[in-house]
Amino acid sequence: MTADQRSSQRFLGRRLRAGPDQSWLELFYDLSFVASIVVLTGSYSRDKSWSNSMWILLVACGVWVAWLETTLLTNRTTLTRVWPRVLTVVQMALVLVMSITADDTTGDHTELTGPLFAVVLVTIAVQYFAALRQQPEHRTYLTHHATRVLLAAAIFAATPLYGDLWFWVPWVIGLALIVFPGRASNVDETIDGHHLVHRFGEFTIIVLGEAFLKIGLVASEEPLDRVDLIGLPLTFAVIYVIWWLYFTDISPSGLPDSTERRRWWIAAHLPLQVSLMSLAVGLSLILNPEVNAVDAKYMRMILVPLIVISASFAVLNISIGGLLARRRAAVHGAAAVLLLVAFGVLQVFGRLHEATAAIAAIAVLGGAAMVIRRLDDAAPER
Repeated sequence: MTADQRSSQRFLGRRLRAGPDQSWLELFYDLSFVASIVVLTGSYSRDKSWSNSMWILLVACGVWVAWLETTLLTNRTTLTRVWPRVLTVVQMALVLVMSITADDTTGDHTELTGPLFAVVLVTIAVQYFAALRQQPEHRTYLTHHATRVLLAAAIFAATPLYGDLWFWVPWVIGLALIVFPGRASNVDETIDGHHLVHRFGEFTIIVLGEAFLKIGLVASEEPLDRVDLIGLPLTFAVIYVIWWLYFTDISPSGLPDSTERRRWWIAAHLPLQVSLMSLAVGLSLILNPEVNAVDAKYMRMILVPLIVISASFAVLNISIGGLLARRRAAVHGAAAVLLLVAFGVLQVFGRLHEATAAIAAIAVLGGAAMVIRRLDDAAPER
């Protein structure tokens, strides 16, 4: 071994004595997910077919899973060495490239998406195994996560073998293997609840911000006199109400006390945040001058994500537990039912203006927000 090779090994293995704090690394890591979400929602907006919608949904879930596993790792482990941080940057590039290959509206490279995701998972597993040396007291937790991630990676590596008809089978199995782990992956009292709640809040801000970005991109593509300026405040109002509900209702309540409830709390964020990505595309249609009437595909792109978001809020509150949270869950469940009714009514009167969907959403979600505020004010303690 040469002197240069020994010097390189010492550099990659040493601890960082002066460098950005891990919280800044996590925010930097999130940037690649901003770009990935933009790519995926762009593909969805160009091809609104059911087949492409399901494909983009699966890939978006994969992107979310990669973020989740890295977040659970950094929650218990501080990446103090150079090479794990370099591996994090490699993950960022791989996640973005994976999202780009998933967009088959600009070229068919989708057979690469699964294998690329497998490589992402392998890098995550390597980081989990590396954390064993730093925190051997969490051996069961770290080994369990790394093993599950590696098994899922093997499944995703073989996705090109399934063809166009059964491509979804390995994706569903692989994602379920990670999202619904066994009891060995306890989210127990050793986890940093404040950090985890804060990270999920940050990712929620990211997907909400992507909605603003999507709206801005659509508005900038047309002359100002062709943009639906009435629809612009409507879209902002929908996003604001969702933001208000999450950061008044979910985030301040903190992480649930029991391990089982924490699993449900984490899992319920998947449909919530993926639906927010889908909603961004649906809301941007309100500003599009070429969309003059509500038809089935446009309606489902606005109201169906809102129904899932309301249902996710209900599950999150149930997982939090307590009388106040259960009452909030009932309000969110009622909102989901009302949105479902609105979806049916607007389908019957299909020639109504597309902004009607946003108005219905604001009425239902705004009503839910007001009821929840009354519940909070009436509660003896928060």
